[in-house]
Amino acid sequence: MVFHDSDFANKDFGIDAEQSAASGVDETSLSGVFRSVGFNYNYRHYINEQWQIFGEAVYEQYVGDIEDSPITRNNYDAEVGAGFVYVF
Repeated sequence: MVFHDSDFANKDFGIDAEQSAASGVDETSLSGVFRSVGFNYNYRHYINEQWQIFGEAVYEQYVGDIEDSPITRNNYDAEVGAGFVYVF
């Protein structure tokens, strides 16, 4: 669960008057409190002492004002990632 105040809500998902004039998107002011619920899964496997392989999956379901923001294309955010880590 993610909570935030109105400053963070508007920084990430709001549209002020200047941004609205430049983009044509309606001005949007959001309140704070509850932003989303989701999960994050990380996996890391040591190949040897220096090399690791990792993977992650993230899903975040927006709720409330954030869900209705014109900046969000969907009412959720999802990511999948994979990579290697070298430890010096």
